[in-house]
Formats: sequence, C-alpha cells, structure tokens
Amino acid sequence: MNKISILIVEDELNLLKAYSNYIALFCETIYTASNGEEALETYHKYQPNIILTDINMPKIDGIKFIEEIRKLDSETKIVILSAHTRTDNLLKAVQLNLVSYLVKPVKMEELKKIILQAIDELSLNSQIALADAYYWDTTSDSLKHKNEPIDLTSYEHAFVKCLIHKVGQDVSYEDIHYYVYQQEEYSLSAISSLVKRIRKKTTKELIKSCFKFGYRIDKHT
Repeated sequence: MNKISILIVEDELNLLKAYSNYIALFCETIYTASNGEEALETYHKYQPNIILTDINMPKIDGIKFIEEIRKLDSETKIVILSAHTRTDNLLKAVQLNLVSYLVKPVKMEELKKIILQAIDELSLNSQIALADAYYWDTTSDSLKHKNEPIDLTSYEHAFVKCLIHKVGQDVSYEDIHYYVYQQEEYSLSAISSLVKRIRKKTTKELIKSCFKFGYRIDKHT
C-alpha cells in the first residue's frame, strides 16, 4: 500500500462509492467529493497527488474545477471520467495536462491501470532537487535535507508546496496567500513572516524574492 493520496469527484453517489471502494484496494488515502465546489475545498485542504473527476457536476463543473487547480498547480495528476465525448470538452481537456480522459462506463481494470501509471510517474519524479542539497519528496509530501525531513508547520508546509507546484515560476503574493490561508484578501506581513521562519529552518537560497510581486523556488540543476 502506497502513501499516494487520491481525490475522487463524482456526483452519482453509487459510482462515487464504487470507485472509492475499488481504489482503496491499492491506495491508502482517499478523499471524496460530490460536486465541484466541495472538490475545490477538499483539494485546497489536502492537496492530493491524483484527482479523478467527472465533468458534469453541480455548482462547479469538472473543467472549471481543473482550470482553478491548474492556476496554481501543474504537478497534480488528473484523470477525467465522463459519459460525454463532446468536442469542446475534449479540446479544453487537452490543454489541462491530464493523465487520461476515460469515457464511462469505465472498466475497473482500465481505471486501475491509469491510476498505477500516474503513481509510477509520481514515483519516478519523487525528488525535486532544490538549493543547497534540499529537495521536495513528492512521495512523502515533505521538504528534506540529506534525507532528513524539515519540521514545518502546516502553514509553512503549504507555502513551500504552493511554490513547488509552480517550481521555477514566479508566484504572486495573492496566489500564495489564498493557497496557504484560503482567504481572498491577503496579508503581505503574514507571507513575509512565513518566509523568514522557513529561511531560518533551511537556507536563504531556497526561497527567491520576486520584487514587488511574490516568491519562487527554483530547481537545482
């Protein structure tokens, strides 16, 4: 049993239960949501490694849900499960960096194959090398230095993970604050305080300041 976490989003409760029960056979941590709004809240709270989502859902549809995730996160593996093959949905989905687009009814063995493929990809890229021998371990979802995990608070962890999701790119103060605190209005002082604490625990080279915009973390090459 691996430590990969999966979020399943499906408004048909019998299907949601069936997917959840089956995937639990080979994945330890499973979160569920029955509409797009609940799914987005669950994503922000737990940041799962893999997402399985339907397209036609109440409140927020699957495409919009994924678009919201991709604004901050290019790393999470996403699989669409849909009974529809509309061309416009397919064209939008292609641009969202998906693992797969499966048409319902989905065979469980096919679903398992796709999930295991996503898990293998996560495992192959389990370490993101950062400055001064620090690295992000995607399997354990933690920041490490020479194989030793860095003790981060929940907010510090969310801050680093936010930048890891867009490693090598500038991330705005507003986007960081919403990811960490899930509030629309941001406090620059709160973000600055997090950065100071993380730098004390790690190295000043880990988090780069982007003048009057935000922060970034770069891969070490």
